[in-house]
Amino acid sequence: MLVSKQNGSRNKIIVLASVIGIIALLHYLTPTEPHAYHKLHIILRKLYFLPPVMAAAWFGLRGACVTALAVSLLFIMHAFLDWPGNYMEQANQVGELAGFWVAGVIPGWLFDRQRSLLQELANANEETLLGLVSALDLREHNTRLHSQRVREYTELIASRFGVDEKTRREIGFGALLHDVGKMAVPDQILLKPDKLTDEEWQEMRKHPEAGYRIVKRIGFLRDAAEIVHAHHERYDGGGYPRGLKGDEIPLGARLFMVADVYDALTSQRPYRSPLSHEEAAAEIRKQSGYHFDPAIVAAFLAIAPEELRLIAERYWNGELPD
Repeated sequence: MLVSKQNGSRNKIIVLASVIGIIALLHYLTPTEPHAYHKLHIILRKLYFLPPVMAAAWFGLRGACVTALAVSLLFIMHAFLDWPGNYMEQANQVGELAGFWVAGVIPGWLFDRQRSLLQELANANEETLLGLVSALDLREHNTRLHSQRVREYTELIASRFGVDEKTRREIGFGALLHDVGKMAVPDQILLKPDKLTDEEWQEMRKHPEAGYRIVKRIGFLRDAAEIVHAHHERYDGGGYPRGLKGDEIPLGARLFMVADVYDALTSQRPYRSPLSHEEAAAEIRKQSGYHFDPAIVAAFLAIAPEELRLIAERYWNGELPD
């Protein structure tokens, strides 16, 4: 979440400021005479290179420049207070001053570039997944971007449940890919307009395990694979494929269950008209403690209906708006 990210940045700033303060304090308090102290004094000067590199790794080029400026000002102030008469030492200090900027600017630029490349890769991976699930949704004809809607509903509920940003993103991938195992279900079963036989239901119920086997092979989706595996479990233990109960079911799957049923109830299907938000919420409330985790139902019911409708409207008629 945004608050968690801000707290992490604030903690890094505090650490960085503390390191700069400690180095500067020791540098200012250490005398240059006798010779033994002068050696220590030079070592402390070299430690000024550390904060710009730390800032580059944590905050990129902008943070590195701000830190290099702070370090430079502290260094210059000390130089004015104790400017050496030796020309070689003067040149050495000027070189160190320039070095602070080199140590910050170059790594900062490289870290920014690497972060940008990693973000582009992540975006490309996500677009690939979206293409895959869109094809799966189209295969079922009547679900129309169901997986993408459910992902957004799940992430919204997760945010209200207090899930951190990184975990929420992983849960979102699990929700997006929940039906990927249906690739292994024959068309004559998946697309059958009539009621399935017992044997056909047995075949259909294999799709969570099939999806789990597919998704777990992808390194960054291993946590999402657990949601794929458990998305048809029930809070009371009456689900499948493993009959998990209560907290045995991964949190992401418990969040997904509510979002999935809400989308199913409020979407147009051949066999019925969509329910209103109020009707769907009432159905979900009835299943609290049976199909759904009561704590997650409470978090869902606290969401304003308008927020859920905005998600649905973005997929009007199964297509994203221009």
